[in-house]
Amino acid sequence: MSYAITHCLHLIQPYIGNILLILFDRGFYSKELMYELGELKIPYLIFAPKTDFIKGELEEMNPKETKLIKHEYELNRDKSNFSFETFVAFLKEIYDKRLEKDIDWAFATNVEEIKLDEIIKTYKKRWRIETGFRVQDEAEIKCKSKEMKIRYFIFVFQQILQTQWVCFYKEDASFKEFIIEMQKTCKDLVTHPNKRYGKV
Repeated sequence: MSYAITHCLHLIQPYIGNILLILFDRGFYSKELMYELGELKIPYLIFAPKTDFIKGELEEMNPKETKLIKHEYELNRDKSNFSFETFVAFLKEIYDKRLEKDIDWAFATNVEEIKLDEIIKTYKKRWRIETGFRVQDEAEIKCKSKEMKIRYFIFVFQQILQTQWVCFYKEDASFKEFIIEMQKTCKDLVTHPNKRYGKV
């Protein structure tokens, strides 16, 4: 995972310039990834899962309390041990309007000066990515194949459909409506291959 991410960053960085902050969900909470991003001096913010270490720190905090601590990690790779430090931000029982309840938050970051009172708002910017994937999934292209090339083709095709919708039809119809109309048009073209649409 860390190789794939750092490789992609290496490819896109010449086009986007300096990276201010990369946001990751808890599935990316990895010692190897944190180590690699730290070595590359790339700032990150990773939503941390509730490990025993995270739970222990949160249990000692008071409601609404926040803190940032430096934490040392041990990484075993290629028969070698690496030690590195990063910061972990803790926020105890912070009210979430969307869920309408208090939530405990923990983030790993290599940004020492990160603002704890804005960290949740900053992290939530990545939820637009999740929304994008949910919209894209409405294309409902089903596939059980484990072949990477097949799954990648389907992913790219879904991206193309979503891009068409965003660029040309978003103001007129939902993505679901766009997909339904696209399906009807394609079916009609197969049934009536000589039919003409619009002006010639």
